[in-house]
Amino acid sequence: MKFKKLLFVSLLAPFFACESTNEEPSVLIPNTYNFERNGSSTVSYQGQTDRLNMTTEIKNYISSANDGSEISLTKLLNMYSNTNSPFESSELNASSKKLEDKTNPAEVNFIKSVLSEAASTSAKMAQNRTTASDGVAGLIERGNSGNFILVNEKGWEFKEIFEKGVMGAVFYDQIMNVYLSESKIGNDIENTLLEEGKNYTAMEHHWDEAFGYWGVPRDFPSGDPVLQDSENIFWAKYTNGRDAALNVNEPLMQAYITGRAAIVAKDYALRDTQKQRIIELHELVTAATTVHYINRTMNSLSTGDIGNMLHLLSETYGFVKAIQYSPMKKLTNQEINDILTKDFGEGGNFWKVTMDGLNRAKERLSNAYPELNPIKDVL
Repeated sequence: MKFKKLLFVSLLAPFFACESTNEEPSVLIPNTYNFERNGSSTVSYQGQTDRLNMTTEIKNYISSANDGSEISLTKLLNMYSNTNSPFESSELNASSKKLEDKTNPAEVNFIKSVLSEAASTSAKMAQNRTTASDGVAGLIERGNSGNFILVNEKGWEFKEIFEKGVMGAVFYDQIMNVYLSESKIGNDIENTLLEEGKNYTAMEHHWDEAFGYWGVPRDFPSGDPVLQDSENIFWAKYTNGRDAALNVNEPLMQAYITGRAAIVAKDYALRDTQKQRIIELHELVTAATTVHYINRTMNSLSTGDIGNMLHLLSETYGFVKAIQYSPMKKLTNQEINDILTKDFGEGGNFWKVTMDGLNRAKERLSNAYPELNPIKDVL
């Protein structure tokens, strides 16, 4: 394994603001997210990969209702809780992992309600292909594409609300509030003895699990393409999508690699600076992606393409909700709620959204994240 050998305190102190001590540890930084002990990998996050794949199967199943087919609530709930072998993938059915028990507790009922409403609405569409309108759930075409989406009476697209909801309430929340928390990587967490039967310490493993929810390959962003089709999903996709505007791919990857290397070296001050950098960059990506989708929503609204507008606003809604899980968030809970329930249509009714409301939401975001101000109209 190739390493960049650096004495971080003497060389990078201005960047990482490490606390000075008489004997600072040397931190070996690999070029990729690969770490070994005695010739074997110490990196493991299969549970996170399983949950990403479970989410893909569920959102694809929900999407099958877009042609007017009925989907089963029992199957959806079984997929969410990984019970009764509901997945196409035998590997996922055999997995002990599930999405439900990793969802932020405050959002479990919301996710289940989305699944329940998706199933009940699909049953009605199978009997009568109702065209969606304000106050009426149904199917609506995106542009003149011949492709339809299933939405509720507020215009929320079920597949997008579910997918982005899980990205926030599971992946984002688990990264920031679970695996990068003091209870998982704090100084009291075991980082000398290996876990029984494993080649990693508890602290190493917890950092890896945070990385696993990001979903990028271990050599990110050096691939060509940077992301393969199977990797171009969830937070990996949206990080890479904002890289041209924010130059975020390399700094975020380096923060994950450097923090993991710091844990190996037991340089906890350096670990903590990387943790803070990770949270800041993930939040910036989320805010920038929100602005990106607001701009696209505005374009669809201006052309009268209501189907695409509802699709895009459903994505935007989920990204705004995700920001609430950042422990360093730059928007207040009240501001987040105002965007969701006022700027995106009174009571979150997308049929009622206006250009003024969308512009107001964009201003809130660009004021909170000054890096976005120069590019807010072109994201």
